[in-house]
Amino acid sequence: MTEPGSPLVYGCNLIIVEDSGRTYAMVCSWATQVSDRYAILCIGAQSETGRILQVGTEFSLNVLLREQLELARLAGMKHSSAVDKLAGVPLETQSGVAWLARAKKRMRCRVERFLDVAPDGATRGILVEILAPLEEQAGEPLLLDEVFRNA
Repeated sequence: MTEPGSPLVYGCNLIIVEDSGRTYAMVCSWATQVSDRYAILCIGAQSETGRILQVGTEFSLNVLLREQLELARLAGMKHSSAVDKLAGVPLETQSGVAWLARAKKRMRCRVERFLDVAPDGATRGILVEILAPLEEQAGEPLLLDEVFRNA
């Protein structure tokens, strides 16, 4: 018997965005590339980090590694107003955007528009443009199911 969870398999992605001198982070539960330049992200409408994202906002999208399980759990289960999710986490800044120093993949993105994707309003869809550079590092990607299993 399988454990409860999503019927589909997703990688675990971390959004990092800066606002007014503060760095925010959140797990993006669902992300899919829809062309070589665009992706759709789905985030919880209640997210403090997600509310910072506006049309034109640039941010980083980091595909987490299996070794980053604890970071994923912290970023996925705590609110930015309650805890500094990136305390002690090595970051780099490129093109004015903060990234994880280490991630399976990391990319700079820009919000293009918001999409209505869930009739209950619990999820916000965001169409983003993937900007150069896209970087990949060695290691196994973390799957979303692993983050919430036995958490």
